[in-house]
Amino acid sequence: MSVVSQDLEQGRTAYERHFWEEAFTLLSSVDTASPLGAEDLDLLAKCAYFTGRGEVCVEVGRRSYTERLRAGAPRGAAMCACQLSVVFMLRGEVALGGGWLARAQRLLAEEPECAEQGYALAVEAEALYWGGDLEGSLLRASRAAEIGSRFSDVDLATLGLHQVGRARCRLGGVAEGMRLLDEAMVAVLAGDLDAYYVCWVYCSSISLCRLVSEFRRATEWTAAYGQWVGAREDALMFSGTCRLHRAEIMRLRGAWTEAEREARLASEQLDGLDAIDAAEALYDVGEIRRLVGDLHAAEEAYVQASRLGREPQAGMALLRMAQGRVDEAGAAIRRALAEPHRDRAARAALLPAQVEIAVAADRIEEARAAVDELQTIASDYGPALRAAAEYSQGLVQLAETNANGALASLRRAWQLWQELDVPYEAARTRLRIGLACRALGDEDTARLEIDAARYTFARIGATPDRRHAERLLGRAKRTELPGGLTCREAEVLRLVAAGKSNRQIAADLFLSDKTVGRHLNNIFLKISVTSRAAATAYAYEHQLV
Repeated sequence: MSVVSQDLEQGRTAYERHFWEEAFTLLSSVDTASPLGAEDLDLLAKCAYFTGRGEVCVEVGRRSYTERLRAGAPRGAAMCACQLSVVFMLRGEVALGGGWLARAQRLLAEEPECAEQGYALAVEAEALYWGGDLEGSLLRASRAAEIGSRFSDVDLATLGLHQVGRARCRLGGVAEGMRLLDEAMVAVLAGDLDAYYVCWVYCSSISLCRLVSEFRRATEWTAAYGQWVGAREDALMFSGTCRLHRAEIMRLRGAWTEAEREARLASEQLDGLDAIDAAEALYDVGEIRRLVGDLHAAEEAYVQASRLGREPQAGMALLRMAQGRVDEAGAAIRRALAEPHRDRAARAALLPAQVEIAVAADRIEEARAAVDELQTIASDYGPALRAAAEYSQGLVQLAETNANGALASLRRAWQLWQELDVPYEAARTRLRIGLACRALGDEDTARLEIDAARYTFARIGATPDRRHAERLLGRAKRTELPGGLTCREAEVLRLVAAGKSNRQIAADLFLSDKTVGRHLNNIFLKISVTSRAAATAYAYEHQLV
């Protein structure tokens, strides 16, 4: 057997064993020596995609498409066209994606019913789903699932089943939709699917769970996906999407520094491969920066997410409110909610912000209407949305001076947030519980609740909320930082107080070791200390942590 033949066999074996970097190297070498046939070009294209080589994937995919056309194999060419369509749509190049899908549909128009037609339907269902046509997506996905079952194609049947469940969830049938998603996940967990469809179903399922507030499923499936990806370290595409989902869970759990690091790495890894997930990662960065009080960086992240096609609301509206631009915030959130084709889940993601902004603007009727709609939607969704609805109800009741009603609503919200282990939301709710108790004349309980909230805000780094709690407790700090420290120096000092090394601080803040060292020298001079231990004591003494 020649060297080329040996490399070809080893490349195929490496692909089957999910050693995609090795497979890419071997198959590329063979292709250079003697052009690969269409089936091996498909393997090379997938390896390129999995390892983050988007342009190579497109080039090789086009070659495979052309080879099949020349060989008079319209079904094979249509499958290539379908895969290229998905690649372009994920990159945000919708017109190109639609063009390749149209090619696939044209090639299959005269063919008898076949599995390839089912894959074209699944790709069309995906395009319609992201375009907001949920009914159209459901129809195509149902037909794709039927064809997959008829031809015993596990990949297609599972993908179609997942797409049906996802559309049903968005159309209001959450219980039935989740049952179908669970059924599709059984095939994923059993290892029955090609890696391409494993990633598709995992990521789409986790994103859907977040949207309909099924945090427990999202957490469970993110952990399972992480284990699957962990065994395939050279798959940049998969590790990028996995980082995104890990970041989302970390943010909910209050591990904001780690969540931001994962989200930024995810956006970098997915750049040029998956614009949808890269944008979602940047939006998460914006959310974290907003919550820690870094409003300039938050706006930058929201703008970057918007450039990649992600609606920047409700985060941008809440940012405007934090900047004191409440009227602009209200206009932005009302505009977002007035957009056509927003289904219940998409509206539910915006309504809590509308309540908060409307209350701040003293538009109580608007806030009440938003709460009523949110409660109606929440009755069909997961506990996180029910918690958000109860919290929003409590905000409006406080504004209406109904302290007893507010206290009952906020207690229910806090219990749900506690059960979900979402510390920031739980702390925000406790602060409002404190305000309700204060309105009822129970100052001791009010201070206990507000102080508990303050402690959590300080622990997770929610600086604006911590300061608000301190003002309510009569412990507000001066606007300026002690010792003439800058905001960045204070951030470095907090991490020193947390026991982190210069290298760890550099990684957390995306700085060089040299820059961290310079910050520390400036900090030591400003606060007149000579050791990290003394700096830590200073940070605690001046309530910087």
